[in-house]
Amino acid sequence: MTSYIHIDSGFSDISELSHDEHHAHEDYIVTLMVAGYVKLKGKQCVNITPGMLTLVPAGMPHALLEGKNMQVHWLSFSGRFFQLDEKNEFMRSFTAIRNGALPICKLAEERVSYVTSLFLEIQTELATGKSHKVLESLIYLVLNEANKASELTAIEINGHTKIDKAMRYIQAHSCEGISLKDVAHALHINSAHLASKMKQATGYSVGQWILKYRLKMAVELLLNTDEMVELIGYQAGWRDVTHFIRQFKKQYQQTPSAWRRTNKNQTHD
Repeated sequence: MTSYIHIDSGFSDISELSHDEHHAHEDYIVTLMVAGYVKLKGKQCVNITPGMLTLVPAGMPHALLEGKNMQVHWLSFSGRFFQLDEKNEFMRSFTAIRNGALPICKLAEERVSYVTSLFLEIQTELATGKSHKVLESLIYLVLNEANKASELTAIEINGHTKIDKAMRYIQAHSCEGISLKDVAHALHINSAHLASKMKQATGYSVGQWILKYRLKMAVELLLNTDEMVELIGYQAGWRDVTHFIRQFKKQYQQTPSAWRRTNKNQTHD
């Protein structure tokens, strides 16, 4: 299967699921439940049943508590790569979820087969190595269906709102050399308080999230441009190329140049 850094998709068939660990991802996630059920815990617990789309914003912690006879299509994508921030009209469902709406929407019965076909087409395009423009178009179609289905139930905004705002700020500014202090200042809260709440809510520190997004930008540039490694490190927020290479190798077990050679070869196989 062709390797893409900015998008992934697949189909899972799981007979029974016990408690899954607490997760938070750099990418946006959309799933379509085809059969069975699963209970998801995010800001609140929700039961996901056939015909439902689930949307998880980047950086939002969630866990799967239990599930049976699950058949689910899933999609994850980089908002940054596709220039889809949460001000974009196609991302309004994710914005609503950050603001307290439930992370699920029920598709109209007549739309289920069409949305299923979109997931299948994305998986086919990934497998055959088509242009990212094709994939981008398919993502927009999925998001459009989610928006049309999203008469999402508003609930009271809870104490994680500051964490959500922090994640959006980190996503937007991670490559600008920001630190915990900068994020806290932007949100007008105490640095120590933010550090504690972020670790508690997501399992990662503010610094770790900044690094995750900077590395994600670096791999996207390595895969999709021919820029020099030194320039890519600079664009992703490093002023010292040696530090960039060291942190990249710690994460990916290869230098940026070696990673680029390996993954560009895979992409064009």
